[in-house]
Amino acid sequence: MSDLPGVVQIVPRLPPPFEGVGSFAEGLAAALRDWPGGPGIASRLLAAGPGAPGAAAEAGALAARLEREAGADPVLLHYVGYGYQPRGCPGWLVDGLATWKAGGTDGRRRLVTLFHEVHASGPPWRSSFWLSPAQRRLAARLASLSDGRVTSLAHYRWLLRRRTPGLEVAVLPVFSTVGEPAAVPPLAARARRLVVFGGPGGRARAYGRHAERLADACRALDLEEVLDVGPPGSVPVPAEVADLPLRRLGELPAAEVGSLLAGSLAGFAAYPPRFLAKSTVFAAYCAHGMLPLCAPALDRDADETPPCWDPASAEDPQRVADRALTWYRGHAAGVHAALYRELLFP
Repeated sequence: MSDLPGVVQIVPRLPPPFEGVGSFAEGLAAALRDWPGGPGIASRLLAAGPGAPGAAAEAGALAARLEREAGADPVLLHYVGYGYQPRGCPGWLVDGLATWKAGGTDGRRRLVTLFHEVHASGPPWRSSFWLSPAQRRLAARLASLSDGRVTSLAHYRWLLRRRTPGLEVAVLPVFSTVGEPAAVPPLAARARRLVVFGGPGGRARAYGRHAERLADACRALDLEEVLDVGPPGSVPVPAEVADLPLRRLGELPAAEVGSLLAGSLAGFAAYPPRFLAKSTVFAAYCAHGMLPLCAPALDRDADETPPCWDPASAEDPQRVADRALTWYRGHAAGVHAALYRELLFP
């Protein structure tokens, strides 16, 4: 048994295969354990999804499991509704947490929730439009139940505060789950290649709807090669981009990905610019001093858009890479560890 204070982190799933939230929880567990401010915190990771709608039995099972595995230790919930219930309304999860909290005789059982998402949205012909009100109510209930609340976007904080006025919600963009080098080489010292890294969905968007922007970036930077890094998906990966060869490297260990990123000039993230702060892929590009590119193009008037190079601009790539690295270091893994230590053990 560890002598360190403990926390139970709840996630929908743990890798492998590729799992963004689970990988982030593993990275946070390492940051909490190794935090230089010490003493560290030992995490127990609990995979708890997905469940059935309105499943009282599952709520009871979760409460009993937390009674065994957490006891009076604090719980950190990584919340993304669809991860715990197919329609994004995991009432059983919130019920189970409420039961566990109420079971403490001294009133000291502490719940901190990281809202990776709050609720879905969409046009009336999509199910997300009709499910959104129920998802909002559930997120508000969870926020009220929690003793500490964190999210990666100020927009998500605004959504939570609309239904739970007065509650404190900390905002901290996510960190890289493939390492944070202490020093990075300048762009001029790197191989003239671009990396498309991440899950199957993001990479499919890069080669599909954003293929033209990807090709424009390769031409503007006078690159020599494109590397595809990540698990296979259903969408085929092209043999070349902008007449450059594309090499498929598949899924690699985190240390190998980090080394590859540190030696490459640019990284491409097919992710909506206003949500880049919740992308661990974009965080990895910034942490390794790469030139980050995103698609679609940045909306210069939008909030929460971190540094990202535009192939149509005349901006110096090195200056953008430097700004992105500075932006990243404000919410690196150690910053997260300090915040969660304060929230979990006030």
